Amino acid sequence: MLKITFQMKKNLAYSWGLICALINISCFAASYQVAGPTIPYTWVDISITGTNVTPALTDDSVSAAIPIGFTFNYGGLNYTTLAIGSNGWLFFGATSIVFTNTTVSTVPVSNLLLPYWDDLNPAGVAGRVKYQTLGVAPNRQFVVSYLAVPTYPAVGANTFQVILNESGSILYNYQATNDQGLSATIGYQVSTTDFVQYSFNAATALNLRTLTWLRISPSLINLKTVAVVSDPVNNASNPKFIPGAIASYAITINNASQGVVDTGTVIISDPLPINTEMLTGGLSAIAPYVFTDGVPVSGLTCNFVSLASLVDCIDFSNNNGATWSYVPIISSDYDPAVTNIRFKPTGVMSGDTAPVTAPYPNFTVNFKVRLQ
Repeated sequence: MLKITFQMKKNLAYSWGLICALINISCFAASYQVAGPTIPYTWVDISITGTNVTPALTDDSVSAAIPIGFTFNYGGLNYTTLAIGSNGWLFFGATSIVFTNTTVSTVPVSNLLLPYWDDLNPAGVAGRVKYQTLGVAPNRQFVVSYLAVPTYPAVGANTFQVILNESGSILYNYQATNDQGLSATIGYQVSTTDFVQYSFNAATALNLRTLTWLRISPSLINLKTVAVVSDPVNNASNPKFIPGAIASYAITINNASQGVVDTGTVIISDPLPINTEMLTGGLSAIAPYVFTDGVPVSGLTCNFVSLASLVDCIDFSNNNGATWSYVPIISSDYDPAVTNIRFKPTGVMSGDTAPVTAPYPNFTVNFKVRLQ
């Protein structure tokens, strides 16, 4: 038996490839898919109740880190703060004040949202950019509103907002903009291999409309195989499943989706077959397992510290998985007391690129047992 647990957010129920074709957006590996623009739109008015970004954003400026009010998962990683840029973008990592918009694939920094990247100029006027956390867990919202922000130097008034839903979805709301995106970039970018460009210098930000971004669910496929490598009678020549035989197990996990898996949520729990004892004396250097990243790479690592470590990639149980604090017998190559093992790779498991076809991002863990 093999148990895999992972965590993801809601997803849309239609074909991502079809969306790419219908609205002609640029597709790469993607954590999110977009729906819209829809009407009626979902504007949340914080013009009176919202907190002013302070100091007030000036031309080509970025705020300090602002608390979101809850933990928001963006592209598989958890964040509690973000920064707001005057030029119509939000940052979860490094920031930028570049005012000349480019395609999403060539933005100057990663981990950002681009609801309306253009050369905007709040001009240091208080109240032109506001934010507020609304609602109660688990349905809170973090709202950022750009209210009548002119295009540089002082042209017109652009009013739009971003809503981060605690559930993981993201809304771009457009009330009124100068040219409906004709000089703006709209999309998101988690990394240079995980982004979607909704539009670039195209009039797609229609007034009184909403773009909804939803996480794409991963699709994990697991395969467990076993092979006898030797036995006491035949050694490695046509070995049989007899007492004393050594069997090698391989667990391979593929992600057959563009959706990434949240950090730290791929957990593989495996009960050892009865009448077997696990090799704990070192299969790869001192580790009792071998972790092999695939092609395409998984984005995960599985580091080993020691048999006694509770913070590395592998845990052991001697009571059928009730607890995971058992330390195998270090003086023996095989430990019959181990009943279950658990692998906890670290990192964010990658999604596949579009169109989703094999080979998918994958990894394999190998370990050995001896038949009693």
